Amino acid sequence: MPGQLPRIDEFLRRLHLGSEVYYVGQLCDAWHMSTPGGSDATTFHVLCHGEAWIHLPGGTAATPMRPGDIAFFQHDAAHTFSAQPVIPQQPFDHSRPAPLDKQAPGAGLLCGHLKLPAHIRRLLLASFPEFMLIRPDDSPTGHPMRALIEMMIEEATLNDFGVTAILDRLSDALFLHVIRHALHRDPRLSPLLAALADDRLRLAVCAFIDAPAEIWTVDRMARLACQSRSAFSQHFAQVTAMAPMEFVTLWRMQRAARLLVAQNRNIPDIAQQCGYQSEAAFRKAFKRVIGITPGKSRQAS
Repeated sequence: MPGQLPRIDEFLRRLHLGSEVYYVGQLCDAWHMSTPGGSDATTFHVLCHGEAWIHLPGGTAATPMRPGDIAFFQHDAAHTFSAQPVIPQQPFDHSRPAPLDKQAPGAGLLCGHLKLPAHIRRLLLASFPEFMLIRPDDSPTGHPMRALIEMMIEEATLNDFGVTAILDRLSDALFLHVIRHALHRDPRLSPLLAALADDRLRLAVCAFIDAPAEIWTVDRMARLACQSRSAFSQHFAQVTAMAPMEFVTLWRMQRAARLLVAQNRNIPDIAQQCGYQSEAAFRKAFKRVIGITPGKSRQAS
């Protein structure tokens, strides 16, 4: 899909990921640590050294992790890490993590999270599995991912100023590598990339993305795709798991949210740039998708 890469890159570069590393530490003896899940965050865990096992609810067998592996959860699902295939009885006290030490017994773990707005998650990650174990050495994009992980681990062992801030920024890059890894394996995991990769949808979707301020209907998109309205709608839903006009609205709202932050323009102008002739209709759509009014979104940012 080389011809569509500029559109994808432009979308990704505009994302404000805000990743945060919330745990870096050495785990010793028969340790285990759990999270109940339930938040709206996307979480990831990197095994720095040693070995660990991931336990998911539902009685499935524990999954082993090797150094450099990434455990990625699209949502903050309940899970447990432990030193053994069977969870020890005594939990590890991780309130005061010991510094990473590759020479010490046990394992080193680096954990982070980020909060993606629901509309961005819907466009980008909607078909991702809830849990992925990524082994960089087995990944089609593994070499740069492995280099980044090694840089993060080295940074995490330093006792120097700016370590936390640097790890947060590197976590942004790690998240993008995870996206790249998953979509190299299967572009259909992302509604956005699935639409751009599909021969029957690409022309209409690209035309809309390049000119979202114009008047768009399912009929117009179907004509560009040389299909009937019903055939286009059905195929679009099969490929992206959403209706064409839902995709149009989500794309316009992510653009609107960006314009509210990046440009000192009034809301009626932004509404027109996003394809709304009526400010009232724009405000209503924005609140339905984003959850707050355009004015509050601008204030919050």
